[in-house]
Amino acid sequence: MKYKAAIFDLDGTLLDSMDSWDSVGKIFLENQGVSSPHNLNEIIKEMSFNESANYFIDTFAIQLSVDQIIESINKIVENKYLYEIKLKPYVKEYLYNLKSKGIKMCVATELDKTLSQKALKRLGVLDCFEFIITSGEISVSKSKPDIFIKSMQKLGVSKEDVIVFEDSLHAIKTAKDEGFDLVSIYDESSKENSQEIKELSDYFINSFKEMEELF
Repeated sequence: MKYKAAIFDLDGTLLDSMDSWDSVGKIFLENQGVSSPHNLNEIIKEMSFNESANYFIDTFAIQLSVDQIIESINKIVENKYLYEIKLKPYVKEYLYNLKSKGIKMCVATELDKTLSQKALKRLGVLDCFEFIITSGEISVSKSKPDIFIKSMQKLGVSKEDVIVFEDSLHAIKTAKDEGFDLVSIYDESSKENSQEIKELSDYFINSFKEMEELF
C-alpha cells in the first residue's frame, strides 16, 4: 500500500457544488446595494473567505467587518449545503473503502468549518475524516501550501505517505510545487484548465470509480 493518508478538498472534489458558488459574490454585493463587475467570479475564486471579505471592503467600501461579511456569505450558501448539494458519484463508496483499509483522511477546504461539517454529516461521510481544516483557520488561501502542510502534520504522516485530492488549478499547482503527490478530479468549473491540470497531476480521474486500485 503506497499511501497511508489522504487530504481531500471539498467543493468540486467531494461535493458537486461549484455551480452553487457562481452567484454568491454577486448576491452579496447586490444585498449591499452594489453592482458587481462582470468578472467577479474570476477575481475571487482563488481567495479564501477572509481574502474575499477584505477584497469587498477595499474595492467596494463595504461598511461591514470581515466577520460580518463571512457570516453574510455563509447565510447565502447555507441552505444549499444543508439541503441541496450532493456528493460526486462514487464518493461515499470510495471513502468507506479507504476507511476500511485504515487510511487516515482529512478535509482541507476554503468553506466554513461548521457548514462543511453539517454538509458531510447530512451526506453520511463525516465519520470518515479525522478532522476538517479550513483556510480561514490559518488565514491563507490555497495559493500557499500552509493548509496542505498543516493537514499532513495533523495526520501524523510524512509527505511521501500522503496524497492530495483536488480539482482547481491554483490549488493543484500549490500542492504540486510543495512536492505532494496529487489526484485531480475533473470538475466542470475547471474544464478550461483540464489539460494543464492533467500535466501537473500524478493521477487524473473523471470519477472516483476510477480510483479502485490506488490504495
